[in-house]
Amino acid sequence: MIALDYTVIVQIVAFLVLWFLLSKLLFGPFLGLADERERRTEGTKREAAALSTEGEGLRSEYERAIENAREEGRNLREALLEQGRETQERLLAEAREESAKMVQAVREDLRRAMQRERELAAREAEGIARQIAEKVLGRRVG
Repeated sequence: MIALDYTVIVQIVAFLVLWFLLSKLLFGPFLGLADERERRTEGTKREAAALSTEGEGLRSEYERAIENAREEGRNLREALLEQGRETQERLLAEAREESAKMVQAVREDLRRAMQRERELAAREAEGIARQIAEKVLGRRVG
């Protein structure tokens, strides 16, 4: 049987004093540090999640900006190609017009030259015919 004497009370008091001292000096600070660590970990996790969300938003914005730039580049390229085609067509039309004018001028020059040569040939033919007539007739034809 267990005998209850003053040593049991001393042991209970010693236990309670030790428990009080340990809770104030050891368990309380340890639990406070554990709670602080948990709070900081949760804060860091929330911050990491917020940064991840912000990163995704920035990535989406970057991809939209890249796609917009590509679209703008395609539109600009098409506009430049169209402008080039229009310039090419205009230059070709101008060149055709200029060449037609040059051909017309050359034809006119050839027509005038042929007219002059015909007139010269007609005068020379007349002179040759006169010379032949003079030789055949034996006198000067006039």
